[in-house]
Amino acid sequence: EAFVRGDVPMTKREVRAAIPGLLELQAGGVVWDVGAGTGSVSVELARLDPTVQVYAVEQKPEACGLIQQNRIRFGVYNLTLVPGGAPDALSALPAPDAVFVGGSGGRLPDVLRVILSKNPAARVCVSAIAAETFAEAAGLLSRAPWTGLDIIQIAAARSRKAGPYHLMTGQNPIWLLSARGTTL
Repeated sequence: EAFVRGDVPMTKREVRAAIPGLLELQAGGVVWDVGAGTGSVSVELARLDPTVQVYAVEQKPEACGLIQQNRIRFGVYNLTLVPGGAPDALSALPAPDAVFVGGSGGRLPDVLRVILSKNPAARVCVSAIAAETFAEAAGLLSRAPWTGLDIIQIAAARSRKAGPYHLMTGQNPIWLLSARGTTL
């Protein structure tokens, strides 16, 4: 509830908690959050370690405004907003150690190519809520030059008050696919 959200979709708290472990963050590392939305993942990553440089890449102006507001609200000045769409906006960024792809605008193969061109050993985590996105990401990350594909699905339920009772309401499940690039 602490995030400024507007009408921009936001990654669920349970999913945000899993992402840092899948990215295998290292102190002093460089992390990209591609399709950053409200910046909730970027903020969480930046809060974990102030020595990590986080770049939130987002093309929608409303979302860029929310990222800036959340950056200030949480005091994470190791988070840099990068306005623009992927993969074009990625070319000027420093080589990433880890990349979270929350949205690629239908250009996931191009985004992955840029990541590998910047750092062939980068760690990547792709989120998918649609079966088609899952199938594309699984196909791309299950073959060279990617290795160690790990897939998890998170399905959360949250309580809501119904008189004196608490009823559980299921949230949309989400897949997180992670892998590491390798040099052949």
